[in-house]
Amino acid sequence: MLPQKMKISDRAFTSLRRLQNNTGLTVNIGARLAFFSSIERGHTWKGEEIELKQRELDKYTWLGDHVNLVEMLLKQKYPNLDEKNYYKAWASHIDDGSMEIENKQNLIDILK
Repeated sequence: MLPQKMKISDRAFTSLRRLQNNTGLTVNIGARLAFFSSIERGHTWKGEEIELKQRELDKYTWLGDHVNLVEMLLKQKYPNLDEKNYYKAWASHIDDGSMEIENKQNLIDILK
């Protein structure tokens, strides 16, 4: 469902780099935490455009062992989207979640 190669926005990349500098967590691991944080807090993508220019990585690097879980959560939250829009919804959740976790100093702070 999600494409094999994916990018995130400049805003999310900047936030995730800040998180990496604070905690040592790589951008792709930070993106996973950002996604789940956003889902947990109830963020909903409303169809706005997102400029995806940063850090092209393959889907498995971004999502790790959670590919099926992420895709299932997206399908459950947005049952009527096409593949292109699932990608935008994923990126929207990365944007939202990265803003929430960017200034955390350690993993314990992220989990709170």
